Amino acid sequence: MLKNKFKIIIILMIIIMSLMIPIVRAENETSAEVTSNDDVSLISEDPEAINAEDIFSEMDIKEEDVFLTGDNVTVDYIVDGNLFVFANNVTIDSQVGGDVFVFANNVNISNNGYIYSNLFAIAPTITISGSVYDVYALSKDVTINGYIYRDIKISANTLNVNGYISRNAFVSVSAINFATASEDENATVTSKGIIKGNLNYSSSQEISIPDGAVEGTTNFTEMKKSAPTIQSYLLSLGGFLTTVAILWLLCLWITPKFLQNTGTLLTKKPLPVIGYGILTPIVVIIAFVILLIIGITSNIALLGLALLFILIAISSAIFVIAINNLICNKLKIEKNVGKFGLLLVSAAILWLINLIPYVGSWVSFITSILGLGILVKSIIPSKKEVDKEVSKKEKTEKKNKK
Repeated sequence: MLKNKFKIIIILMIIIMSLMIPIVRAENETSAEVTSNDDVSLISEDPEAINAEDIFSEMDIKEEDVFLTGDNVTVDYIVDGNLFVFANNVTIDSQVGGDVFVFANNVNISNNGYIYSNLFAIAPTITISGSVYDVYALSKDVTINGYIYRDIKISANTLNVNGYISRNAFVSVSAINFATASEDENATVTSKGIIKGNLNYSSSQEISIPDGAVEGTTNFTEMKKSAPTIQSYLLSLGGFLTTVAILWLLCLWITPKFLQNTGTLLTKKPLPVIGYGILTPIVVIIAFVILLIIGITSNIALLGLALLFILIAISSAIFVIAINNLICNKLKIEKNVGKFGLLLVSAAILWLINLIPYVGSWVSFITSILGLGILVKSIIPSKKEVDKEVSKKEKTEKKNKK
């Protein structure tokens, strides 16, 4: 039985290895001291004039990558490396020598904040009052009060330009607001919003740009909401049928016993299946946060999270396989060709149900929970199975001694 479980794990590992991408390791740092924040001066607006050694020479620095988590995170010390933050509210009130990766609810780069390289941020609200080289953001509202040395590339609902963008802006937005001297007197770099380079924006309709706000050219691309086409439906159906078919063939080849037991687990052990399906994401996410806080196990945490995403992605296909086994048992279909044909029909029916408004989303959620529960319940050995395996091993050892 345990051998079959290892076969299931091998299947999952094959899928993971085919989808894996390089990951960056960050050491966990939670505190640091700076001799005096007053010694931090804003750097020249000329990127070529920056000399990090002169600026940092008399200051305590974290000369490594820093990883931070929490509710409210404030970085008020210098980081001579990359900064990774996962929190509710994030404030960067100092200088960062590398890239900054932020996933938060609110992100604030204060007047003293200076990012030497790229800012990658996903947050509903992003406010930049300091200086950043390049900005890549996915947000609801982005406000630039400070200085962007190079480009911004963002997707947002509203972009407020109260400061200075030295080069080009590539944005997908619903609205762009440029401040004038009378509208915003608190802008840190300039009295009005200016884009020195080109503005390339896409929106549902053309936006009125004030004269002088963009010194380069303004290029507008209309975003049209297109209804799903027959081709998109066929591609979606084909992708789902292919996933179900490949998983079924892999299970038939590597672990046929798991293939047979999927339907049994769904009917005879529904409560454990539901429990595993609900609790697994919760447990993995909690473990993910703990491992990231520890720092040295961050790679393991990311691998575990990737595994969870893959399990969820194939959970609906596993549910279809389980339902198909039950139907085949009822109809007394024993040949694999007949089972495979009915499997494709079952998968197509579930795909069609998922298209029904409101009902489809609930059906998709329930099938994902049940499919995930079947997978996890099959992988994790029960106490009886472990005891049986131990007993079998002990008997084998005794026999060999004789």
